[in-house]
Amino acid sequence: MSEFEKEYRIAQLLAKKMAGELSPEEKLELHEWENTSLSATELNKRILDPANKRQRDEFVNSLDTKSSWQKVEKGITRKKHTSRNLVWWSSVAAAIIIALVMILPESRVSVDPTLPLAEIQTGSSKAILITPEGKQFNLSQQDSSQTLELGYGLVAINNGNVVEYVERSDSSIHQKMRNNTIRVPRGGEYELILPDGTHVWINSDSELSFPARFDSTKREVSLSGEAYFSVRRDKKRPFTVKVGQNVEVKVLGTQFNLQAYPDAQTIETTLCEGSVNVSDGKQKVTLTPSQQAVYSKVTMNITTRKVDVRLYSAWKEGLFVFENKPLEEIMTTLSRWYNVNVFYANQALKTYHFTGDLERYGDFKKTLGMIEKATSIRFKINGNNITVEEILTK
Repeated sequence: MSEFEKEYRIAQLLAKKMAGELSPEEKLELHEWENTSLSATELNKRILDPANKRQRDEFVNSLDTKSSWQKVEKGITRKKHTSRNLVWWSSVAAAIIIALVMILPESRVSVDPTLPLAEIQTGSSKAILITPEGKQFNLSQQDSSQTLELGYGLVAINNGNVVEYVERSDSSIHQKMRNNTIRVPRGGEYELILPDGTHVWINSDSELSFPARFDSTKREVSLSGEAYFSVRRDKKRPFTVKVGQNVEVKVLGTQFNLQAYPDAQTIETTLCEGSVNVSDGKQKVTLTPSQQAVYSKVTMNITTRKVDVRLYSAWKEGLFVFENKPLEEIMTTLSRWYNVNVFYANQALKTYHFTGDLERYGDFKKTLGMIEKATSIRFKINGNNITVEEILTK
């Protein structure tokens, strides 16, 4: 048995110990190691030492990492939702890294002492509501229990993280309505209840335009950014989300996530419940639950695939869930939520891949530290600017 094989076995035992899942035999095995071998601290430092990166990676690449992680995860997952500790692991790292990065090593995150880290705040409920006449209302947790008079017999009730449109009994129901807009900035999120009862969760750096009253034949809104829709069923009035110049998602009653950021190369519609049609005027696909339609802005083609919907909808429940995602995509998501700018010392760093769950309201520095511990990457924080660097081995 090689040194790394021994260490891998110890890493599994340590992880199971933290999860409280050690069998009596495994407790004895770990006890014997603790009495005769390196301490956990020394072992941890040696394995994560950049000088050992090549040897470690050769061993890691020979492992069935998915199977290895599943064995350890049984105990850890049970406690994941009751603890604010985050388990991160790289798609090219084995359980030996997963287990040991949780034991003592200091983060390599570098912070400019002249600029306090407090400037980087987690996102919160905030948005701007813009009427057709251009009047703006600031929506935030600090301004709860607002009643906003919108005219035409309509009001919007804001409770601090959800704004709901309500029609007064004396309103002019025949008045043709122009679009209202909710604009959610970077570092923000907000919920909207449309006049038909449809519920929309709007993510950071997104904008939704909608009529304050739908007409008798259709329900139509426009989205730029990302939102999760829980659409109230109405057979007589299909619900349509328009994206860009030609893409639209049409439903009767369903739940789906739609990601359509202007700077992204794709528009992704992920169906959680019900059925939706996605089209661009020339192509049309119908999705069933756990399917995703991907429209490429480059090829202008629509493709479909089977996905784990949690990867695309967990953000509204307070989690970011990444599965084998490139660092560039992960940092883009984090930059929108924490309102930071990300720079790369080496463009190749963008292609590093990771898998893991991240609490959406977690501390930003700790989040970066978790990524660092499983890789040869380090982050430098300068105010709201984050620089990604690679630690070079000798």
